[in-house]
Parts: sequence; C-alpha cells; structure tokens
Amino acid sequence: MWTYISSVLTVFFIVTVSAHLNLTPAHAQETPLKHAPDVLPGVEPQMLTADYWIRLQDDADKVIMTPLEIEHFDAAVRSRQVSLKPYFGKPNPLERDFLITEIKGPVMNPLVPLELPDTLPGDSLKVRLTSNIEWLYSRNFFDSRGAVYNESMFQEIVNTMNVNAVPDTITRRFGIIVNHGNIRHYPTPVPGFANQRLVADFFQATGICLGNPVAVIHESPDGDYLYIESPISRGWISAKDIAFAERSEIKALAEDDSFLMATGHKIPIYGDPLFKSFNRYFYFSATVPLIRHDSKGYVVKIASRQSNGTLGIHSGYIEPDADVHIGYLSYTKKNILDQIFKLLNQPYGWADQLDKRDCSGTQRVLHRCFGIITGRHPSFILSYTDHQVFINPELSVEEKMDEVSNIEPVITVAGTSGHIVRFLGKAHNGKLYFIHQAGWDYKDENGEQFKVGRMSVNAADHNWYHINSAKVFTTIRP
Repeated sequence: MWTYISSVLTVFFIVTVSAHLNLTPAHAQETPLKHAPDVLPGVEPQMLTADYWIRLQDDADKVIMTPLEIEHFDAAVRSRQVSLKPYFGKPNPLERDFLITEIKGPVMNPLVPLELPDTLPGDSLKVRLTSNIEWLYSRNFFDSRGAVYNESMFQEIVNTMNVNAVPDTITRRFGIIVNHGNIRHYPTPVPGFANQRLVADFFQATGICLGNPVAVIHESPDGDYLYIESPISRGWISAKDIAFAERSEIKALAEDDSFLMATGHKIPIYGDPLFKSFNRYFYFSATVPLIRHDSKGYVVKIASRQSNGTLGIHSGYIEPDADVHIGYLSYTKKNILDQIFKLLNQPYGWADQLDKRDCSGTQRVLHRCFGIITGRHPSFILSYTDHQVFINPELSVEEKMDEVSNIEPVITVAGTSGHIVRFLGKAHNGKLYFIHQAGWDYKDENGEQFKVGRMSVNAADHNWYHINSAKVFTTIRP
C-alpha cells in the first residue's frame, strides 16, 4: 500500500510542479527571465479595474445567494460526495488531486473542528503521518541554501513527527488560531523547495487566518509544533499560533454574530486607540469579533496565547478608514469583482507561503468574503456544485470560445486539478478573459521568456493561460 501511495505522490509532485509553475532546471534556461509587462498581451489597461467588468454585467447588484442559502450551500459542501467520471474518454481533469491531496492534509469537505468527537483512533493519525514520511523520501527537496536534503535532515524531520508517541486513542484538545499562520506537512519552518530555483515550498500545506477554531491531536517532542485539524487542512502549525480553551469559549469568539472582516489584502490591528502600537495584521476575509464602531474607528476582540498556552482576550483597535466590512458581503457580481481586483498584482505564493496566495488560496479567501467556506485546492473548488461544464478537448479553439461564451461569468471558476482561474467573461472587444494568481512564465513570439508570478488578467487566447488549459467551468451557485 505504501509503495503505491509513494508512487502516486511522486508522479503527482512531478506533474503538478511542471504544469503549475513551469519549473525547469537553471542550466536548461535558454534565455533569462524578464518581468512581464504590467498589462499582459491582449489585455487593455481599462480591463485592470473592477468597474470595467461591473459595467458589462446586466445583473451586477443581483443577490446570487442569500445568507441562508449560503448556509445551506456550506452544509452541502461539507458533506458532498464526488464521482470523478471519465472526461470525453479521458481521465477526469480533476482526478489527480483527489488521489493524494487528502492523504497529505488539505480536506475536500471543510471540517467543523468544534463539532468533532472528543476522541479518535490513534491508528488513523499514524497512517497519515506515515504516508507523509513516504512522500518525504520520494524525491529530492532543497533547503533555503539551495542544498539538497540529506539523510540526517530527513531523519530530524521524522523524529520531530513523533509517530511512536501517538496513543491508541487520541483525546482532542481545542484551540483557536491567534496569528495569520501556516499549516505545514512537516513540523519544521525550514522549507522543502521543489528545486534550486527556490520557487515552491512543498512542505507548506496552506495559510490559515486568525480566528479559525482547530482541534489539536498530536505534538512534536518539544511541543513547539502541534498537529491540528482545521476547517481547511490537517497538518502541523507552530504552537505560538494557537491558544487553548474550552469549546464554549472558542465558539463564542469564532461564531460571534457581530464581527469585522478584512476586505483588503492585510489590515493592521493596533494595541491602543491612537494607533501607535502595532499588534498584528489580519488578512483578506479574516474576521474578528466587533466590540464597537464609531467615528474614531473600530474596537475588536483579539485572541492571544498566554505564557501557559491558554486563551487570553484583549481589545484591538482598527483605523476608521481601514478596508474592512461589518459582517460578510452580499454575494453579488459587483462585490465579487470589487474584491478580487483588490488583489490584482499581489505576488504569487505557493500554498500561501510567506503570507502570499496561490491560485486556489485566492479563490478560497474570495469566497470567504461572502461566508462561502470551501477547501483550498483547485479540484475541490471545481467540484462543489453540479453546475459544471466540461469542455470537449476535441473542439477547435473557436468552438471552445463559443461554448464558454455561454457560461455565466464572474461567479464561475475554471481550470483543472493543477490550476484554477475566475472567468471574467466577454469584454467589449469580443474576447474572453480570466483573472487568476499563478507563478509561471510565458514566451512571446520571439522566444523571450517573461515571468508573471502575480495576480493578473489575461486574454483566453494568450499562451499564459489559454482556453485550451481550462477543462472544467464550475458556477458557484445553489
């Protein structure tokens, strides 16, 4: 069994890296990378604003799902079962992630940690940790110096995973995320880069916003890292990012009906009402309980970790003109466009490493602005509704463009198991466009190679992300 898992993981790693990041060894690079232009080929400057696309929508302000409908949608996503049927005689383009992603940690069906049972069998965790050890040894990884991991480095990671200390029955402890944190496949802050170009830290599972409740089921020998079950992923997180408390205390914070949401990339929280003492950031779509709001700004509750690891609560202060919103936004095309264009040009970060975002991480936090809770992998997000259109690969480019033109824009995402984009629809020039976050590059007609690596708008007939690349279009509605 472990040989099979290891083989699948190795194949997945190679295919995903090459497809998603366009990685090639440095010595194979024929020409040096140049920065891509601010306006990519086929894009017009006015297309880089939300207003341009809002004006093209006849129903920009129409509510697509009410808060109650979103609540029902989230419940359906948590229990959704997916059948990956063949795709025009070929393997389903969403299949690859489903084979191994949940083994590593990220979850298809978002978890509600505070509703999990008090205990779980220790063997279930041992299986997960053992499979990740198999994957660790399945290929080369490179550290921050660009040097390949050696046996002693691997062994240090394995020792820190503390597998032999997993009991037969695990008793869950409960906590809340107190910082913008990182969930890791391994209990180490040291990166495991894909190659010597230092692009993708494959030890990273996902970023996670403060305020998320979690269940803690294991720890490293020194207690510096905790293995958690969070709404979007299982994995390791630094203990300093979690405060322990009773379920009821965490629930009161995480599910407070009065809350403030970050609607900008990152919003500073201060420790004093004069905004002199910086405390921490909360990031796009993260929420904090709101105490009061007036002309002087916002006062919120901030969860912190006390010296003994337990939950402490203090007041935080946010400036009156901060890019925030009380409660979730209404799920309309106008709000979707306004929000996603706030992230335009944000740099790419594999699995949300270094407080950045990747393709699916961007779509996940965008959905969260409306209370829509999804996982963070392309295959997951593209499988959450039955409103799917699979594009026949045998069609010509023109035929594909015609078919996609009939799909509802803005609330539709598109892609495969390796990448996900948002479909903006048809522009005034008759061309189709996407907006997405990607780390790769493209070559122009002269063979020069340009690095994008940021949130960008691109024409569907450009080779950075072509209409041929998007196999599945999924509309996020009931």
